[in-house]
Amino acid sequence: MEKLILKYDHLKKIHKNLNISLERYDSALHDKNAEIETIYERRDSVIKRFELTYDLLWKYLREYIITEGITVDSPKKVFQHCLSLGLINTEKTKELLDLSEDRNLTVPAYDMDTADRIAEDIKKYHTVINFMIIQFPPNTITK
Repeated sequence: MEKLILKYDHLKKIHKNLNISLERYDSALHDKNAEIETIYERRDSVIKRFELTYDLLWKYLREYIITEGITVDSPKKVFQHCLSLGLINTEKTKELLDLSEDRNLTVPAYDMDTADRIAEDIKKYHTVINFMIIQFPPNTITK
């Protein structure tokens, strides 16, 4: 349980940092005087913090479902098991799987159009991540 609590605390912290990056990026996008490099730096910060948040989220959820006796080692399988356990509905599962697809796009080849699209998508992913954090704190485990 201690390991789960530690992962949860790290997840909450990086999620908070992601929120700050999103606010700064949005501010730069709407600032007529912002330099393009500032916008790109803030976009890249959002993407990096999204990557970190995603990694912490799926690993936290993996530890969470281990308490149900299920062991899986991939993010998509973790999200699918959350659905099969009734922890989340089909809509949330789809959002998490979409989030996973975009996370995979941030790594192999960096192109500006993809980065811009993903940065915009992260705004909606922030909501589902927030839901997961609020819905599944370590103290909700019954075993």
